[in-house]
Amino acid sequence: MRAAERRGGKPGVTDGERKEQDPFAEPSALLRESDPGDVAERAGIPWDGREFRVGFLRWNLYVSHPELSFRAPDFLNTFVIKLLTLIYLARAEAVPPANRWVPYRELKDGLFYTKSFQDTVEDRLLRRFAGDLEGLRQAGLELGGRLVEQGDLGMVLQTYPRLPLLFILWRGDEEFEPSARILFDASATSYLNAFELRMLCGEVVGRLINLADGRLKLPHPE
Repeated sequence: MRAAERRGGKPGVTDGERKEQDPFAEPSALLRESDPGDVAERAGIPWDGREFRVGFLRWNLYVSHPELSFRAPDFLNTFVIKLLTLIYLARAEAVPPANRWVPYRELKDGLFYTKSFQDTVEDRLLRRFAGDLEGLRQAGLELGGRLVEQGDLGMVLQTYPRLPLLFILWRGDEEFEPSARILFDASATSYLNAFELRMLCGEVVGRLINLADGRLKLPHPE
């Protein structure tokens, strides 16, 4: 048996190629090479000399440095959340909020993924909640959402410390179809790129739906 097969890799795949195929490789390398105090300042999070504490919705995620071990409540301890957390820490640029909401298509490179974002994120949200705004309101509040006066239901959910999301739903009427939009602070791509923001929104929408459908029980925040 070849060495690559003994290590669980594919025959003929070099270590360099394997690193390129691993989405954790780049953010992990950047984080390990970075001063943790600088990372904490750029990301807007505490660093206690051993772990970063990353607020996410109403809960905390913990990442040790330099080991990069990840701790989170079970419902947030997923491949995607862990990956996005490492990317957020590695790439945070300390850009202050623009305090200006923009649609996904106006984000840097957002236009390229807009159709996919609408189909897999916004339309998914609409299909579940167009006729159940109260269900969305309750689920959003359970995740720490803050109601705002937008549409028929507007709510801001604070994901990572510098990445708020604004959810807006309209019921529709005889003249207009129901619709759903997710807006971003204009500074969002200083922390995650457009593709990663689509992943983040998918994670949040999935939890809103699971909460409203009774498939998710939330732990108490710390």
